[in-house]
Amino acid sequence: MSDVEYCNLCGSSEYRVLYSPGVAQMHQIVECVSCGLMYANPRGRVDVEEIINYNPNWILDNLESPNIQQRIKKESRQVRDYEDTRSFVNHQFPKFGKLLEIGSGYGYLCDFFRKSGWDVTGIEPNKALSIYAQNILHLNSLPCELEGGEFPDESFDVVLMMHVIEHLSDPMASLKLVWEKLKQDGMFILETPRYDTLTYKLLKKRERSLSCDGHIFFYTSETLKEMCVKAGFEVVKIDYVGRSLSLERILQNIGIISKSKIITSLLDKISAVLRLDKAWLKINLRDMQRIYLKRS
Repeated sequence: MSDVEYCNLCGSSEYRVLYSPGVAQMHQIVECVSCGLMYANPRGRVDVEEIINYNPNWILDNLESPNIQQRIKKESRQVRDYEDTRSFVNHQFPKFGKLLEIGSGYGYLCDFFRKSGWDVTGIEPNKALSIYAQNILHLNSLPCELEGGEFPDESFDVVLMMHVIEHLSDPMASLKLVWEKLKQDGMFILETPRYDTLTYKLLKKRERSLSCDGHIFFYTSETLKEMCVKAGFEVVKIDYVGRSLSLERILQNIGIISKSKIITSLLDKISAVLRLDKAWLKINLRDMQRIYLKRS
């Protein structure tokens, strides 16, 4: 890695520091003075580099553990938040076709689209998650990144990338690769947190998504749109969305916002006693952006 980090959107090396290391997350977070893109600088650890080295059997070997069951329940229940997206895509492609999800996790969103009639493929660098999707959901899930999928150009009618782009070390390169793998009339849908919201303006360094050490890039509505257009896409529409969360997860997020180990521990104990993992709410603070794109 070079000593100078260049903006992935405009290429400038000029930035202003927003948060020093350890203030919002482990990395220093800066803002490009030319285009406004926020990113970790230096980028340091990229979590996908750790993920590919995980024990590939750790999920199936520990399937009944509370942590794994919590993650499975979270992903399987949150597919309901994409009902509007599935309906929109099905309307655009009434004959369905081939769909790729990048970062497919346990595979529940792929399965959600498969039930409509789509021929789905998932790619997931975490081999354990990929094996779960293969063995439990019987999905075509490949344990790799997009670069390792070896798909021919113009292979897919639809590509999904939900909460992945903020983790990528070179998102512009990844977007251009997605463009190549889409068919001429294909659609690309991605979702990521946004940082031009009232929530972020109020919370700043305490904002939940900003606190995630695995996040490298932090997009406003404008910087995400600019990056997608620069990669060759045409914007169809942008939705500002929330998601379904258990009360347990909501309290965990409050603990993250507090940045207090004592408060976090107390809230975890309350969740366990009251079994708050059983109660779910749909919350929309418009703090996430789901952008629909066409190959242009």
